[in-house]
Amino acid sequence: MRCRVRYTGRVFRRICLFAVLASALHASGVSGIWTGQLKEPDRDPQDLSFRFTEASGSVSGKMYGDNESTPLKDLKIEGDKITFTVTTELNGSVNKFTFSGVIRENEMELRRERESSSKGKDENPGPTLVLRRVA
Repeated sequence: MRCRVRYTGRVFRRICLFAVLASALHASGVSGIWTGQLKEPDRDPQDLSFRFTEASGSVSGKMYGDNESTPLKDLKIEGDKITFTVTTELNGSVNKFTFSGVIRENEMELRRERESSSKGKDENPGPTLVLRRVA
């Protein structure tokens, strides 16, 4: 004996909405640990790691350097684009770094721009950082 199930328009719309939301979450899928090296002219490469967490429809994260962890602020993901800021303080000078770039599968390419409380915004294009997902 065969059982036939008829989907009403409302059920079908809910299934479609769920599929769209699930694909959007998968596309942004940044959860995990990402690492890379920031290379600047005339400086030693700097190892950086980022941990991104997705929960309840929002994304948060932290940046991990050699000696500290710093929360990410203004974190936005739109399609494959990502932007966030990190604020640090060293010897009384506050630096705000803006990272922006593109997410591709298990790789993220970011450009870092610097704004300093003592020097203002750096007019030179910032270095590029390539991160790879490790976990």
